[in-house]
Amino acid sequence: MQRNLIWTLKQLNLFLEQYSREQMKDMGLSLTQGITLHYLLSQKGQVIYASDLHTALGISKSAISVTLKTLKQKGYLRMIENPSDDRKKQIILTRRADKMEKKITSSLLKQQKYLCEKIPQQDLERLENDLNIMLCTMKKAQRLEEKI
Repeated sequence: MQRNLIWTLKQLNLFLEQYSREQMKDMGLSLTQGITLHYLLSQKGQVIYASDLHTALGISKSAISVTLKTLKQKGYLRMIENPSDDRKKQIILTRRADKMEKKITSSLLKQQKYLCEKIPQQDLERLENDLNIMLCTMKKAQRLEEKI
């Protein structure tokens, strides 16, 4: 059972990545740029620093750096240095990012609709809870192994 579960989760992850990559490509974004921009848009009104994204998204610091540089070049954000710590840069979204929000959200909702259309709402709630438990367990295991 567990081998099938892991295999199914891997296949689902690969499919979701491929689908998302195509959706983001149509918007002129890489998958990482789309994920990052979506996260930033979902955190509107919060003070977000580049250093926060590594932890929040689970994307490497170097990938975050390249992604933010590219999003800045594309006009989706700008960076403001923190006067008390010049290593920290606050991320400010532009109007162009605000205009992209509807497209990204629509794409994600469409993907979620396809993914979940045959699963009853009650089962989806249980599934989401179980997946969050699995994710937390794996993160904890990873932290324990890093200490060894």
